[in-house]
Amino acid sequence: MKPCAMQTRSLSMIAATVGLWLAATAPVHASTVTPNPGDLQTGVPYSWKVVMGGEFDLAHYHGDVGAKSWAEPDNPVGAKGWTHTSDWTALDLTGLSSPTILTLELTRADPPSPSQLFPAFTLFSGWQADAPVGVDHTWNNTGNPSWTPSLAYIDHQANAGGPNGTDSGTGQDAVSRSWVLAPGLYTLNYGGNPSFALGQTGTQGFAATLATSPVPVPAAAYLFGSGLIGLAGLARRKFSA
Repeated sequence: MKPCAMQTRSLSMIAATVGLWLAATAPVHASTVTPNPGDLQTGVPYSWKVVMGGEFDLAHYHGDVGAKSWAEPDNPVGAKGWTHTSDWTALDLTGLSSPTILTLELTRADPPSPSQLFPAFTLFSGWQADAPVGVDHTWNNTGNPSWTPSLAYIDHQANAGGPNGTDSGTGQDAVSRSWVLAPGLYTLNYGGNPSFALGQTGTQGFAATLATSPVPVPAAAYLFGSGLIGLAGLARRKFSA
């Protein structure tokens, strides 16, 4: 009977350890999404302000953009995007205590119905809140915009039209990308990027989903796994005894 009791206690220790680990990684949905933020209307015309401060935050919202707002073929290189027909998000990650994995998925959404959007997006660090609206109606979708000195280009995700809007590839109705970002302020731009051959016009609906998750720590994972193995070995030894 004693060996069985020891086994039960040891297995309980393992279960408790696993429970604590899972509890520590449970999702926390504490994000806020504010449309047309009043404090961000004198620079880049931000349509959204998203605040995410937890390790497992989730933010979802939708709107509409011009079909070629992310890359207009007729615009010059370095100014392919349309400021007034694309969609700008001010992302606040200052509440995080450490770097996070941010995943963005941009998809079609109705209305307008049916949406035929070929979504594309760009990520910048910083907010541009102090430049007059309409300084320039175009912006650089693959680099630092000339009229937004507070924004620094990080990355982009093109679609069928490519970064210049002139490619003729097969389009995707959903695109996604992940980055490891430090706590801070970021700007996201969403727009349409169809193949040049499609010749789309008009307004198309989008849905954006932002999610944060912890950056894996190999040492911590190793120690946790070693601890479980050790507890399991202890349980087997006590049971064998």
